[in-house]
Amino acid sequence: MPRFGMRKTVHNFISDFLRDGDFHDDVSLESLGLDKADIMMLITRLEDEYGLTAFTSEEDKLLEQAVTANDLWKFLQEINRH
Repeated sequence: MPRFGMRKTVHNFISDFLRDGDFHDDVSLESLGLDKADIMMLITRLEDEYGLTAFTSEEDKLLEQAVTANDLWKFLQEINRH
């Protein structure tokens, strides 16, 4: 999947979750009102969307490091290479 398509999907998933679509991808997910459980749910949904599977350790690492929407799509790009 091209980077732009994956980036757009991540943005759309977050927009749908927030039910208030407009935000910048470099804004903190926490500032948008997402907590760790919300972010984990988004990670799982995005993996399902693309048929990707990350190791639990990779997901745990992302959960600790995911600050923005950009972080989420970069993670998907990374596990897509496996």
